[in-house]
Amino acid sequence: MKNSSDKKDRLERFVRDNRDGFDTFLPQDSLWSQIESQLHNEIPLVPESSKKKIRRLSNPYFDWRIAAGVFLALGIGFLAYLNNEYGITRDPRVALKVPAYAREFNQYNVAIDQKREEIIKLARNNPELYKDFSADLESLEGSYKNLRSNLSNAPNQEALLEAMVQNLQLQVDLLNQQLEILQRINKVKNDNDKENSDAPVI
Repeated sequence: MKNSSDKKDRLERFVRDNRDGFDTFLPQDSLWSQIESQLHNEIPLVPESSKKKIRRLSNPYFDWRIAAGVFLALGIGFLAYLNNEYGITRDPRVALKVPAYAREFNQYNVAIDQKREEIIKLARNNPELYKDFSADLESLEGSYKNLRSNLSNAPNQEALLEAMVQNLQLQVDLLNQQLEILQRINKVKNDNDKENSDAPVI
């Protein structure tokens, strides 16, 4: 430590004593090439492969961005799973109020939606029958919505939840009966069409 301060002091004295000479004389043309050759001798050259490693280590945001992306993807996947299992976006009030029943309610609602789509496909040729079916289902849906609205301030919440489950079961049963009726009607119609097409033309 003392040795470096002595060198520094000597250098400062030398610069102070020879200031006029520095200001009047221009450096030689070969001075920069001499300095450059001395620098190359003192500083070891780093191979390119080591430079890449040093760059990767010196950029801390690179690893954090990857970690953040993985975390975000896992979070979105987990939310999609929760929504698929518990129907959070379908009925958030029920899913958050009674998570123990949320999965069961979601399964019934998914089944109801699927059966309703099948009925719509089968009842294309029979719009009046579809209106009757829809009216029956709407009365059950109205009862379910009424039960759901009373969920937060019900004195006996367990009984109300059982009534909601029973209502959903009734909706599924009704849709199953409607599907059977439509399938029979379409089967009879297809059989009649087949007989008419097989009949000989006179």
